[in-house]
Amino acid sequence: MKTFKKQMIAKAVGLALTTGALVTMALPASATLLLRSAYQDAALSIDGFGGSSGNLSVDTPAGAEVLKAYLYAADVFGGGLANVTLAGNLLTTATGSLLTPNTNPANTMVWDVTSFMKPLIEGTNGLQNFVISESGNNDGEVLVVVYKHASTTGGTAIILDGELALAGDTTNLAFASPYVGGNVIMSLASSFSHQPTGQVTTVDVVTSSTASRRLTGCAGGEDDGAAANGSLITVGGIGDSTSNPDPNCSGSSGPFVDDELYNLALGNIADATPFLKAGDTSITFNTSNPSFDDNVFFLGFTSAFTISNVNDEDIVNPAPEPASLALMGLGLAGLGAMRRRKTA
Repeated sequence: MKTFKKQMIAKAVGLALTTGALVTMALPASATLLLRSAYQDAALSIDGFGGSSGNLSVDTPAGAEVLKAYLYAADVFGGGLANVTLAGNLLTTATGSLLTPNTNPANTMVWDVTSFMKPLIEGTNGLQNFVISESGNNDGEVLVVVYKHASTTGGTAIILDGELALAGDTTNLAFASPYVGGNVIMSLASSFSHQPTGQVTTVDVVTSSTASRRLTGCAGGEDDGAAANGSLITVGGIGDSTSNPDPNCSGSSGPFVDDELYNLALGNIADATPFLKAGDTSITFNTSNPSFDDNVFFLGFTSAFTISNVNDEDIVNPAPEPASLALMGLGLAGLGAMRRRKTA
């Protein structure tokens, strides 16, 4: 497995040097994950699976309303995506959407599965398992469900996806008002991950009051799969701990303990001071993959307070798109014409 992986990496880096296909790796850090969904008064349920067939779980409180459900699948670092079947529903690569921007050889696809997952989850709720199977050799799948419940009032659920640039990337969240307390749970998902090896993704945190501080130095590992190509996937979610890992990892050769689930309201073993402090108005995540072989394709956030902005995009009161404004204008014009006809 390691030999195959090294060959894939060498081939990818060689392609970059000869064709410029991965030239974005050498560029300065920038935000490349795109905002897929953001909901106020909501939270996320997240789970992953690596292998040919097994279960993906959803955990929601009794009476929760499902707002959205997405299924992600990643290939073996460019080996090609295969169709998947979730809860008896076939999802083909022809009906999914490839994530962009594409900053590494891996391919990652997302399907909106709300239409059939919503009725399966609602009414039953609690911890539920749904069968997932592959018709080929994906690295694994991740199921993300956005739900609303009395317990999620005042919070924000955010889904960002794409591909984080291997050489360095940045994601920023701004708050509706200065931080006074409450959890901020972050989940990171990556494919083609294997540990113990020298393959890691680092995450450093900067807030409006605190300079750069390391959250983790060893994100990545086949936590939701196995140490073999075709199941090298991990995501922070159901069954994982929100206790932050040792930022310096444990041991020189592993196993590196990091389940890719973090709580920014806490500190870590290196510094017990919470990452977020009272009065903070923003938080920035700087990521890097020194070994250039980790496909980080998803960041999910569930906060206990209102996050208003993601990478300079307003998610509380978003400005109407030009097309929406045009439609609104047509609608108002139509109402005016109707009123004139009635008066006549």
